[in-house]
Amino acid sequence: MVSRSNKRSRNKRISNRRSNKKRSNNKRSNSNKRSNNKRSNSNKRSSNKRSSNKRSSNKRSNKRSSNKRSNKRSSNKRSNKRSNKRSNKRSNKRSNKRSNGLPKIFVINLKRDEEKWTKYKKDKRFIRFSACNGVEMSKENPYFDRLRIMWNAGDRKKKCTAGILNSHMSIIKKIADNKINQALIVEDDVTINFDSLKKINLDKLPQDSLIYFGGVLHPPNSFKDKSWNYEKTIKPFKKGINKIDPDKYRIFGGFGYYIPKWEIAKELYDIFSKKPKLKPLDTEMTYLQKKGMIKYFYYPAISYLHMDDANKGIHGNAYIKRDMKFYGGGE
Repeated sequence: MVSRSNKRSRNKRISNRRSNKKRSNNKRSNSNKRSNNKRSNSNKRSSNKRSSNKRSSNKRSNKRSSNKRSNKRSSNKRSNKRSNKRSNKRSNKRSNKRSNGLPKIFVINLKRDEEKWTKYKKDKRFIRFSACNGVEMSKENPYFDRLRIMWNAGDRKKKCTAGILNSHMSIIKKIADNKINQALIVEDDVTINFDSLKKINLDKLPQDSLIYFGGVLHPPNSFKDKSWNYEKTIKPFKKGINKIDPDKYRIFGGFGYYIPKWEIAKELYDIFSKKPKLKPLDTEMTYLQKKGMIKYFYYPAISYLHMDDANKGIHGNAYIKRDMKFYGGGE
């Protein structure tokens, strides 16, 4: 009996020990779980803090970047406004120059010849172009030796004619170099009919050739052609743009020629520059009329000689008293 009781007590002890171990193990596992939970929670909190910090920093950086962007936009808007104002001012200035629908009118005039310049001086529509003084330059004028003129022309006439050639070549070169469109070239003994000029839409004029706005008609081949008749020649002329017929007439004179595009000026300058010898420029232009390179004239004339001034010039004795509004004929 004793042995059985002892066995039972031993078994109880063993079971108690096992249960105690289980309890202790459970407690340890629970404590470990709690500690792990605490750690995970703390990690979560720290990660949350970090993420919140990141978010806040991101928000700040976003605010800064957005502020920068807004500042850039505002500065861009300001700069755009300024640039627009500047461009508007420039365009306004340009448009003001062309608001009257007129070409740029260059008047070839000697600096010393103030008397002829007085009739243009106060009118802002005219641009003074300093002429070459052929007499003063004399043989230093690069066109003096290149000029082909009548054998019996006097020394002074040759110098003056070379100066005129230099002046016209220089203004044509200026138009080409500066890419000036819609340019009218006249000499200082010319009158311009602005009432007629204002009615012309320059953009609708032919763009492929120089256009005479004034000049004088002559027979097609020789000045001595007595069979040529001026009245008969002008009968088919219409008001406005006419095409030159080089078989029936030639147009002389630098009373006014219009260059619609700077490329035409460049072409003319290149043609004349390549020639070793040159006649007076209006004569050279008649050769281009025959070749079909100079094609048009405007009728009646827009620019024509002011006869009192023309008679004071080097070629004054060559002019006949006639109405240049109709290219050298009477009304």
